[in-house]
Amino acid sequence: MLGAGAAGLVAAIEAAQSGAKVLVVSKMGPQDTNCTISAWGGFTYAPESRVHELFRQVVETSGYLANQRLVEVFAHRAPKVAQYLADFGVALDVLDEADKKNQLGIVKLRGKGRTTGLALTTRLRARAEELGAKFLDRVMVSSLVTEDGRIAGVVGVDLADGKLLSISTKAMVLATGGGACLYGRTDNPAGATADGIAMAYEAGAELVDLECVSFQFPANRLDGLFAVKNAPDEGLLRFGGAHYYLGGLRIDERARTNIDGMYAAGETTGGVFGAARLGGAALADAVVFGAMAGKETAIIAMERQTNGLSRAHVERERRRMEKMLASKGTPAPEATERLRAAMWRYAGTMKTRQTLEQAGRELDALEPLRGDVRAANPAQLRDALEFLNLLTVARLIVAASLLREESRGCFWRLDFPKPDNANWARNIHMWQSGGKAQVAVRQSVMSRLTPPTQPRIGAGCFPYLPPTEP
Repeated sequence: MLGAGAAGLVAAIEAAQSGAKVLVVSKMGPQDTNCTISAWGGFTYAPESRVHELFRQVVETSGYLANQRLVEVFAHRAPKVAQYLADFGVALDVLDEADKKNQLGIVKLRGKGRTTGLALTTRLRARAEELGAKFLDRVMVSSLVTEDGRIAGVVGVDLADGKLLSISTKAMVLATGGGACLYGRTDNPAGATADGIAMAYEAGAELVDLECVSFQFPANRLDGLFAVKNAPDEGLLRFGGAHYYLGGLRIDERARTNIDGMYAAGETTGGVFGAARLGGAALADAVVFGAMAGKETAIIAMERQTNGLSRAHVERERRRMEKMLASKGTPAPEATERLRAAMWRYAGTMKTRQTLEQAGRELDALEPLRGDVRAANPAQLRDALEFLNLLTVARLIVAASLLREESRGCFWRLDFPKPDNANWARNIHMWQSGGKAQVAVRQSVMSRLTPPTQPRIGAGCFPYLPPTEP
């Protein structure tokens, strides 16, 4: 498992319970703040009788970009999340009147403040360890290794001493979160740098909806935002921030990616939420698909043999780390700040063709740093690798944002301020083949609800709607 937030920990529990040997690798320590820990502790609640209503609201909130087969899985399993966590000893606040009225709502983790989720991750980690899962903390994975289209393992670096580690695997779950720290303003903690998305893309994984990033923004200023037509408004750049990646790795109903043996869950994935999500849906999604991915990974892991990683690949990574440590080039934190500033100004809340093309030019200017970024010590190898991952994902986001000529949910193109169902009730898929970026625009999966309704446009997490059925 890569990642020790809610999705990775639940996956570890389910895989271990199924009899697999489990190793969880994370660049964080157990007390370090990740997005699960810093979450304000709400997750989707739905009684069994309201599954169809939850399905409808997720699909309509997504602007009909969500893969409805994935939403089916989410809607049917979300009602079980509260009991699932309670069974592990996770303390939950009493449900409000929404439960008594048989409505949709949000269950709260007990606690207050920006570390509410720490009790959740602490309990889930303890349960995973009780089941035999091992943890490798503060190890930054630098690349995923595939052989003949199948995941074979990872190479990483111990951030304490710079020692290179190679780990073979029969199957894995990628649960490394999103990348809101790509932008100069964000409410995410440090470390939300799209590592898994970037590495999986470079390994051949297919991505979907990567242009769909949820931004927080004051509701009373949205009209003013959409009045901006050319250069970004300096006053409005002071408001809001990146909150959540709605897109990521394309998965199927069993949490499988297109790479054999590689599963994914949580914010690393795309397809469940489309252009916007309901409040509390992120934690519920992490548990639902984390559990699915863990069970599926265990089945594969217990069927296959493990082969050692290619010595050539490991040596390439060793040389790359050594070059970063020996470089006299740009310090990694400086490179990252330049990238974040450019993405916030030109590819954040005020996107137009003009600003996105400028973002492309800014990224072109940063591209030489791929071979020249400097890490002053082993700990800063994390900074250097995060910069490289962010630069990879930035290029993909800008390219996809240029393609989508409309506004929908949390995706805003100020030069195309209205939704365009006729042309853009479609997903943008991206992958790499032969070292070149590939793009395809495909009809979104509408297995039940069709045709699309007029999608909402708004910021952050969307509220639950009044039900349409008794």
